[in-house]
Amino acid sequence: MEEEANGCLSSLPRRSTTRAMELATTLVHKGAMDIGVHAVRTFAKHFRGNYRLEIHTDGSPDATDEVTLLHAANGLEARIIRPSDRRPLLDERLADFPRTRALMDGIGYFAKMELPMAAMGPYLYFDSDIVWLRPVTNLKPPKAPNAFSTESWSWYNGVANDHLWTAAKTPRRVNSGFYYLGEPFPFQRMEEMLERGMFDPTIRYNTDQEIMAYLFCSMNLYHPDDLKRSRVRKTYDLGTLASAALHFPGQMWRSHMDQIEALESAPPKSAVAIRYQDPVPLTELELFRMRMNVRLSDSPTLGRLINRLRAIRQKFA
Repeated sequence: MEEEANGCLSSLPRRSTTRAMELATTLVHKGAMDIGVHAVRTFAKHFRGNYRLEIHTDGSPDATDEVTLLHAANGLEARIIRPSDRRPLLDERLADFPRTRALMDGIGYFAKMELPMAAMGPYLYFDSDIVWLRPVTNLKPPKAPNAFSTESWSWYNGVANDHLWTAAKTPRRVNSGFYYLGEPFPFQRMEEMLERGMFDPTIRYNTDQEIMAYLFCSMNLYHPDDLKRSRVRKTYDLGTLASAALHFPGQMWRSHMDQIEALESAPPKSAVAIRYQDPVPLTELELFRMRMNVRLSDSPTLGRLINRLRAIRQKFA
């Protein structure tokens, strides 16, 4: 345990295994520990023996947190990867890409972007506010090197020079809560994206997912009902939900914590094969609509009206 808690990206010796394990990764920060342990625990329950897990952190979890996360892996081969473990490799890989280096140094949220940049081979990623409900046999996409979860809208607030994104046929509605990358990180493509002024880190609500959609545009999309995203004010029965996993962004997991804790002792479920969809290119009209919705939501009066309409829609959904 101590060796795992103090391991590093490049030098931790691998345990010998009888067959090659697929690699999975997640990213945990101190504020996500309450749900992060369940993300690790439920993944271990359903994928032990098929995957090894790298638990990346942003440096905020302490040594006790790291031991807690490794304990939650419960027999799944796992290790902790801290920012200091990623740094030497990132310094080497970013040496020839000054704009990318500056972006990574300037935005704290982009700890998540460090994972694909430091990756050693294909891997599956899942956010630390996800709970796994059953095993999946086909998390590797069938027709493309990469796969991402999908949203019901495109949340691409960092986009600038819209016509360049649409000309590149960037997929719409990409979400990075779940993803699989079979391609190495395209550092040159990202550097050129920044040179062309396609991403503006000063815009509020910018995220990694518009960048990932552009960089890894050869993709399939996970079906939104199979790797599912929770909705505001909606309560789920985790015992009967047909999805393979449920993503709880925005701390929506709090109202489900009793159910989440009960998953540890729940009987195992049969493995399922999830569905995939082909991506659809982004349009400038969609980006315009996204920005108008953000402006409306930022208005206190209109925001309350929108939330009331959403509550009514959820009631009759």
